[in-house]
Amino acid sequence: MSKSASGNTRRLTFLVGALDALFVVSLTFVTLIALGTTLWLVENDPEIPWVMSLQSVSNIWFVAHGVSIRVGEQALAGIDSPAFTFGIAPILLMLGVYLFGRRTARKLEGANEYWPGWLGAFAIYLIAAVVLTPIASSATVHPDSSQAAAFPAMLYTASIVATNLFSKRGRRAEAKENQWWRNWTQRRNLNANWFVASISGPALRAGTGVVLGLIAVSALWLALSLGYHWIAVTRLYEGLQVSLLGGIAITIAQLALLPNLVIFGASWFTGVGFSIGTGSNVSPLGTELGPIPSIPFFGGLPIGDNPVGLAVIVVPVVLALVVTLMIRSHTGSIRFHFASPLSAALSLGLGIGLVASIEFAALALLASGSVGPGRLQTFGVNPWLAAAVVFAEIAPVAFLAAFYSAKPEKAAPIPEYLKR
Repeated sequence: MSKSASGNTRRLTFLVGALDALFVVSLTFVTLIALGTTLWLVENDPEIPWVMSLQSVSNIWFVAHGVSIRVGEQALAGIDSPAFTFGIAPILLMLGVYLFGRRTARKLEGANEYWPGWLGAFAIYLIAAVVLTPIASSATVHPDSSQAAAFPAMLYTASIVATNLFSKRGRRAEAKENQWWRNWTQRRNLNANWFVASISGPALRAGTGVVLGLIAVSALWLALSLGYHWIAVTRLYEGLQVSLLGGIAITIAQLALLPNLVIFGASWFTGVGFSIGTGSNVSPLGTELGPIPSIPFFGGLPIGDNPVGLAVIVVPVVLALVVTLMIRSHTGSIRFHFASPLSAALSLGLGIGLVASIEFAALALLASGSVGPGRLQTFGVNPWLAAAVVFAEIAPVAFLAAFYSAKPEKAAPIPEYLKR
């Protein structure tokens, strides 16, 4: 390919990435403006100008990208409120941004090089964030300036890059980035220490399986709990005394945070629990709560006496046992390289516990944050405590199950050239 043709192709790829990013920003922001304007018209207060609605939806756009919102000292509902930070990331909205990034990545497939498209998407998203920052800012409420400049573009572009690098393009020619990624991973695998190469794959599979199992059990339990306590949830809705449209807006906000609650529930099953305010704790050992906001989905949380106590930790224990037994077909390298069943089981068990603890701590950190002034600056799961407890629960069980999954095979015969 000539330099001229290569340059034209790169410019075209840049434009595809940039234009699709512009479409995504426009679609999401216009949708938010339409919803905010509708709510402003129906719930119209003559003292509230439309520009405040514009500022609110702009802050929601930033929150959807994981940006913290700074709220200054002011009177909220007639009560003096100190300055605070709203710093919890609604995982469902961030997942929406990720899916939009995957959409852009699909538009780039077929290009010989991806990086111009990545650059175009990043540039447009960065410009959009810089433009929206002053629009979202007021004397009392504004997005964190450093996060606002970086997080949206980084989240969106990261989803594009990950999709392009890990996508299966079938019979089509690979882009240069795919070739580089495949060659780099192959070199890493060939040059990796035998211990790391043997343990990493099975440990990653099993550790991730345990965490996904905890999330699935928590999601099922939360759905059943919300259904069982529907009367309490309904009463909390009634206590808010909002209109139909306001109730819909509150429901949408709760749905955005629903994955966060699922992670809180998974932490509850490990015995760590979670907090709703500084000094509070909701765990199988008991519940200690101060005043909490009247948010309807709190009616489905395990607040109150727990009849089974710490018996709930049987869930991660059983998951560790089952998943470790299920990965036997992926432990051939361990059975070949390790000479002792004890060393093989110990290595795999510790590896599974380490992977599960790191992944769960990352989820706990992502799901937690600050939601209000004062004691509500602490909301969610302590990631360090969660990591330690998950490791202590998973590693011993995985170690025992690994005596079956990773038991070394008989020693291979000594090659003839080594006998000479």
